[in-house]
Amino acid sequence: MKKKSIFLIFMLFLLSNATPLLAENSPMRGNAKFNVVATVLVIIFAGVIGYLVYLDRKLSRMEKDKENLS
Repeated sequence: MKKKSIFLIFMLFLLSNATPLLAENSPMRGNAKFNVVATVLVIIFAGVIGYLVYLDRKLSRMEKDKENLS
């Protein structure tokens, strides 16, 4: 549970800091298209990382079970 909360805080920190990456004179600044794209990319990346962590834990659990049966 503690790892999940730390991960969520980290993701919120990344999302809140996505705006300064945008240049001041960018044409996408006015209508916030960059912010939408950056947020969607961060969400997709976080989902992929979360899924990989889930699979890693599941495989580790299966390997331990297999070792215990042998």
